[in-house]
Amino acid sequence: MADIDVFDVKSRIVESVTELFDTMLDMEISLADDGAQQDAVDGNLFAGMLSFAGDVVGNFRVTVSQAFARIMTAEMLGMEVDEIEGEDEVKDVILEACNIVGGNLKSGFNDGGLSCIISAPAIAMGNSFDINTLNMARYEKHVFRCQEHSFLVEVCIKAGEEASAETVQKLTPIDVKKFKKLDIISTAGDTLIEMFDQMFEMKLEASDSTPESSIKGLQLMGTVDFAGDVTGSTQILAGETLARIITAKMSDRPLEEIKDENDIKDVVGEMCNIVGGNLKAGFCDSGLNCAISTPSIIFGEDFKVENLNMARYEHFIFKFYDHDVFLQICAKIDESAEVRVQENAGSTENEVFEAKEPLEADDGPAVDKSLEIGAKPESADDDVSGSVSGGQHQTDVVDDAPDGDLASPNIDLILDIPIEISVELGRARMKIQEVSTLEAGASIILSNTEGEPLEIFANGRLIAKGEVVVENGKYGIRITEVINRVERIKSLG
Repeated sequence: MADIDVFDVKSRIVESVTELFDTMLDMEISLADDGAQQDAVDGNLFAGMLSFAGDVVGNFRVTVSQAFARIMTAEMLGMEVDEIEGEDEVKDVILEACNIVGGNLKSGFNDGGLSCIISAPAIAMGNSFDINTLNMARYEKHVFRCQEHSFLVEVCIKAGEEASAETVQKLTPIDVKKFKKLDIISTAGDTLIEMFDQMFEMKLEASDSTPESSIKGLQLMGTVDFAGDVTGSTQILAGETLARIITAKMSDRPLEEIKDENDIKDVVGEMCNIVGGNLKAGFCDSGLNCAISTPSIIFGEDFKVENLNMARYEHFIFKFYDHDVFLQICAKIDESAEVRVQENAGSTENEVFEAKEPLEADDGPAVDKSLEIGAKPESADDDVSGSVSGGQHQTDVVDDAPDGDLASPNIDLILDIPIEISVELGRARMKIQEVSTLEAGASIILSNTEGEPLEIFANGRLIAKGEVVVENGKYGIRITEVINRVERIKSLG
């Protein structure tokens, strides 16, 4: 296993940034000399950021100016800068750049024996803000130059717990019914109220303010990210004055003695840890294994943070006298976990799951709201006919099930046999005369239309459908539909 203290982060970043700009943007970029480290990027900024969890924990960020972000977007989309309308395309490009370079670094950690997973990326935008990841053992900052513009990469990491990412991602049946019934995310507001009451002796009340108007001046946003079966983020935003009051309460000191900015950041980070940790426990209780990152703090006057493409957003705004506290939770079930839900649903044709405790038992008050993450709520109850409580289950083979021999434990004997996976983009039927006239530059029209799912074959047998994705400069397929489990097993023969 590689030592995180000596892992060559710089070489991995230089390689992936250079490849990103060369292959996807067709732009030349180079590492700047050490003298360019200070004030590398200023003005109106876009910062893409994600977190590591597992053997490596921490944060990864790429930061560019608004002007350079628009240039990158134009190059990636093959258009002129003045043709870009709005910020949506720009955000997508910065998030993709963050995902590619951060994902490449994650792959490097994993190749070196440091198992870790990454969160979905978020984006911060504004004129004046700093981002700090708390209590890190190692910090690296690398500035790249492209024309007269800068591309800043920052990595803040430390060794995580001994549990590996394989343990975090252990495949356990997901209790969708329990997950919906508990409405985990909606309990986050209660957690924050309870924390202020018990830890700070401060009473929070619901506020009718709006996020855009409630907090002015210097602000602190604490954030922790989820990674694993659930990906997303917990964010707490407060004004500097309220953050100082909370710090004074927690440390039992007079307000005028609270002057150290790091003390204030630590308290806001701990608040995020508590709320995020509570949510993580709720997710894990529902069979969704995930990890949370160490907290990061964004400090400034003019910034906002967005997590795009989440399945669920929950906003809570509270008031303490004249001060507002803004809590946002966003999350979605990872695609691999959704596939497991579907597979578990299909496996009930051949398996019986015995719950360790009755699903409907609930000592607390009933919650009517449904948590719409990942699976469609109207069909979730039908997808899993046998529910598992607490992620524990017993499996018995049904003797008279159709194709019961395929569900036999003896399938373990063939699991290590390699098979060839291929993807078909489409087909075309041509005459020999037409084929003989083909030359370089000729186009062949395939049967599939643009946007239609591609078919995935194992040893020539259809097993799934998917769509093209690009990660770390390589093409791949994201699975969108899986063929029935029994049919897939038949196709292996």
